[in-house]
Amino acid sequence: MSYIIRKLGKYLALLLILFLSLQIVLAGTVSADSFEDLPGWPAIEDIKASAYSVYNATTGEFILEQNLHQPLWNASTTKVLTALTAVRHEKFDLDAKLLVSEAATYFGDPASARLNLKAGELISTRDVLGGLMVLSANDCAYVLAENYGGLYGYTSDLPPEEWGSFAADAAVNSRQAFVAEMNRVAKSLGAKNTNFDNPCGWDGENHHTTAYDLTMMSKALLENEVLAEFVNMAHYMPEATNMHPYGAWSMASNTNSLVVYGPHFFQSQYIAHYNGVKTGTTPLAGNCLIGSGITHGGQQIIAVILGGSVYRPDDNSYVNLALPVRTLLEYGAYFSGSDSKPYQEAPLPTFSPLVNQDLTDPTESLPAESDISTENITEQTTEATKTVNPTLSPPTNTVNTQESEGPAGSSGITKREWLVIALSALIVTCVIAILIGNILYNRKQRKNSEEK
Repeated sequence: MSYIIRKLGKYLALLLILFLSLQIVLAGTVSADSFEDLPGWPAIEDIKASAYSVYNATTGEFILEQNLHQPLWNASTTKVLTALTAVRHEKFDLDAKLLVSEAATYFGDPASARLNLKAGELISTRDVLGGLMVLSANDCAYVLAENYGGLYGYTSDLPPEEWGSFAADAAVNSRQAFVAEMNRVAKSLGAKNTNFDNPCGWDGENHHTTAYDLTMMSKALLENEVLAEFVNMAHYMPEATNMHPYGAWSMASNTNSLVVYGPHFFQSQYIAHYNGVKTGTTPLAGNCLIGSGITHGGQQIIAVILGGSVYRPDDNSYVNLALPVRTLLEYGAYFSGSDSKPYQEAPLPTFSPLVNQDLTDPTESLPAESDISTENITEQTTEATKTVNPTLSPPTNTVNTQESEGPAGSSGITKREWLVIALSALIVTCVIAILIGNILYNRKQRKNSEEK
């Protein structure tokens, strides 16, 4: 019997070692309940979106996710792929002069984001990328697509002195060829559910992507030295052109307020520097933003929100658009083991009530040729869009963070926590069994001794 007790003791010791090891490992696998943000900032359960994701590009792991592979409209986050497709062209040149077509200057909505380029203008690829990635200029998206599509302007077979001989539809045809190449590039980057039908991000029947696919595109963009520099700029000023022969003719400010105001303004505890990536807003896509940041430990974190419902007062709308992405980046950096360096001296934010996420940012609205009104998007309009493409879903106001591998809500227990509880209960049971066995054995030994 003593031999059995000794064996059980060894097994108990092994179980205790296993338990302590799991505690050490799980100490780094924290839940949302153990994360403490500064007062006043949205928590993970406050985020309402059709889909979101948080990705550690350094380790290649998704940290949080919601509807990761759900195809959705994505507005101007499309321009991430627009830029990636251009930079991969064999004739890509930052100094190359691109020709602005008449078609690239036409937008039915006068409030559509643009650099205000003019037909016949010659502008460098560098300045077009600046307008595209910083201001989210739709005319720059068209110019880039047309000139790198192969049938018009810079990459066409015609020399610059003969560019006036292009057919009337050459620019649009070149744009369409470029969009086809965009879809091929998306697949090469690992995108699984992406199909775009325009380089700007207009809501279209065949225009959709996922949080996963946008993450892969953003990772590729941030790894590209040329493009990473543009999405990291708070402001951009293009050089003089033949149509704008004076300096400072346009000042582009980044629509991504994470980049503009930085981690100090947003009181980030774990992000040392925000370095991208892209905003987007249309009636059907809702509020979209790809945010990225470098942790204090040097890890690259990428967060994507599609169809988000955010605080949108009349002023500082882009600041409020960034709030849920700021939260996702904080969680992502925390789960990645980043050191904490709080910025507590900045004033705390104040939030107004939530409003309908279908409200359109006037700087990124649909063109007038669309049959979708940007002025009065009602629930009936949103419901009707379900018939456009059954794979697409309009923005929703519900997020269940417990559906994914991410943290449980404040009222739930994660799978990892259940595992710890089960192992603890097993060890306690073994200890009690051994103690009882030891007591019974000792009683039997005393009884035998008394009988002798």
